[in-house]
Amino acid sequence: MKRTLFRRIVLWYLVIAALSLGILELYLSSTLRKNYIENLKRHLTVQARLAAELVTASGNRDLDQLCREYKEKIGARVTIIDASGKVLGDSDEMSSQIENHRHRPEIREADLAGVGSAIRFSATVQKNLFYLAIAYAPDTERTFLRLAVPLEHIEKAVNRVRIEIVAVVVSVSSIAILLALLQARRITRSVEEIMAFSKEAAAGNAKRSLFLKEKDELGELGKNISEMAHKLHEKLKMSEEGKQKIEAILRNMSDGLILADLRGNIILSNDAVARFFNLPSGVEGKTIMETIRKAELMDMIDHVTVNKEKISREIEVTHPRDLCLMVTAAPFYAQDRGGQLSGIVLTFHDITRLKRLEEMRKDFVANVSHEIKTPITAIKGFTETLLDGAIDDRENARRFLATIKNNSERLNSLVNDLLTLSRIELGDVVIQSDVVDVGDIIDTVFTVLAEKAQEKKLFLRKEISPDVTDFKADKDRLIQILINLVDNGIKFTERGGVTVRVTRETGPLAPAEPAGPENARPLVVLSVEDTGIGIPKKHLSRLGERFYRVDRARSRELGGTGLGLAIVKHLVKAHGWEMDIQSVEGQGTTIRIICPHE
Repeated sequence: MKRTLFRRIVLWYLVIAALSLGILELYLSSTLRKNYIENLKRHLTVQARLAAELVTASGNRDLDQLCREYKEKIGARVTIIDASGKVLGDSDEMSSQIENHRHRPEIREADLAGVGSAIRFSATVQKNLFYLAIAYAPDTERTFLRLAVPLEHIEKAVNRVRIEIVAVVVSVSSIAILLALLQARRITRSVEEIMAFSKEAAAGNAKRSLFLKEKDELGELGKNISEMAHKLHEKLKMSEEGKQKIEAILRNMSDGLILADLRGNIILSNDAVARFFNLPSGVEGKTIMETIRKAELMDMIDHVTVNKEKISREIEVTHPRDLCLMVTAAPFYAQDRGGQLSGIVLTFHDITRLKRLEEMRKDFVANVSHEIKTPITAIKGFTETLLDGAIDDRENARRFLATIKNNSERLNSLVNDLLTLSRIELGDVVIQSDVVDVGDIIDTVFTVLAEKAQEKKLFLRKEISPDVTDFKADKDRLIQILINLVDNGIKFTERGGVTVRVTRETGPLAPAEPAGPENARPLVVLSVEDTGIGIPKKHLSRLGERFYRVDRARSRELGGTGLGLAIVKHLVKAHGWEMDIQSVEGQGTTIRIICPHE
């Protein structure tokens, strides 16, 4: 404020004091002068009547001499004038040389009222004079006697009183101004404190309270402002906390959210949208077509704008990765605009996993139905053939029964694998980890599968690093894992063989983790490597799904159920391990089981 208010108050006080002093001085001076003149008029009237009596009693004396004698007594100029205005006698000049006084204002007034007065400048004496005239009749003719005194002594008396009045008024006004300035300084100091507090409160610092010394209206005002600032601070704090919560919710939402205006300009978007569509930061203000480039979204915005109703639609994203998103567009109404439609809220829910699970479910049902139907159809067909009379043909009957037996075993194997998967997923299979001899386990697996390998003239080889010790695993489940993997290797290998390798490494546990010192940890890696036909790259991500086969006809011909890798995958996860599949088409496949090792 820089004392502007205080200076303005001081200036106004001085102006008001000066005006009051001037008006009071003019009023008192005028009143005093008027009173002096009234007193003078009464005094001169008495003197004039006495002088008129003396003139009447003097008879035929020289009136000029008589006027001079009387002037010596009363000190006023004396003039005698007849009814025509002729000067009969004068104390200061020869009456014969004085002009006619008929039209003098005091004479005219005395002629009408008996007494007349006037104040005017006298050219003879060069002063302001007060003239008082009375009418009297010494004989029968009306005559006027006039007295004239200078106003100089009245002006001096008025000036003396005026000086005294001014001195008193200035003294009183100075004291009043001083007291007023003290009061003004007290008020401005309180106002300054209020302004300083409000400035701090506006800057967000409302921790301190405002306490004024005054207990009057200013004190009450300061108290109210302090309470208002604290309440406002609390509301702003709550509002900021609410805003931060909303921002945190929006930022950490797994679903994407975009708030756009009716033209498709982005007002607000969260990180999930940027992640879904690989968008840079700062897309606010740009259009949806410019950033996301999906015509379906603009169609949805147009639909909501026209129909003012919510709409949902699935869209597919191919970059930066394949996604399936459920997009919902809903109208947004602004309360400050009378509830008018002001924008569109778009939410993006990632249903890629649900779609894949749905596809897997459909594939699972179809595959289970197909896998079960095939052996059941074969069993039913050959059974009906035997019942129709083929049972008497012993040679064909034995072949038919062998086929029925094989399909029964296939059906039994399928059911057992499904039950195993179900038990693993339900948690019925408990992993009992203990220190095992990896070499003995591999030998056991090779013993079980040696006959299959020999039939195809394939080698089975193990390579164990000498520094692999204290390896912990569930022995039975590890045997089941390796049997499935080595059996698959034998099935899809025509030349060469299968190698089971156990090594120690340092690196990330999950293949998807970036390599680096922060993710480096001691590991034991079990790898099953074959020299078979390999797997095309596009199929690698789906290996481990139930009934998923790269080559359905070949897999079924080799007697696979399509559940082996799914069982391996679940058992690996149950151990807390990771599985990585690497393959080059035509050169072979390597399946690595990565195990943390303390």
